[in-house]
Amino acid sequence: MLSLTDRDAVAAAISNRSLDPDLRALLGLRVWQLDTERSRPLGEMVQFVVVQPGDTPEAIHEAVGFPVTWEQADQPGFEWVQDHGTWFELAYVLTDDFGMLVFVADHPDTNHTLRFICLGVSDRPAV
Repeated sequence: MLSLTDRDAVAAAISNRSLDPDLRALLGLRVWQLDTERSRPLGEMVQFVVVQPGDTPEAIHEAVGFPVTWEQADQPGFEWVQDHGTWFELAYVLTDDFGMLVFVADHPDTNHTLRFICLGVSDRPAV
């Protein structure tokens, strides 16, 4: 589980070679797209949460700040989901000027409910 709320944390994640290269590229792209107001702390505009295989519902909810994996979750709650193949990206608009991007690993050991939600709204062709 990663919760990235400032430029230093994002830079550390992007340069961490132990993280999936696709994830690092997605994080880098989104920061480049969203971090347009350099005079303002990144954490005042956006939070990045990375849900990895094995993360518990409790850890996910704590990082996100609200339930997203259980039946009582406010679903869909997100603005959109994008399927990047090995990662799903969920966008939450929390206030007029603050949002959250949640990256969910498409892996059998990822929280089943959250992965099911992502697969259910993705545009993947049936196999």
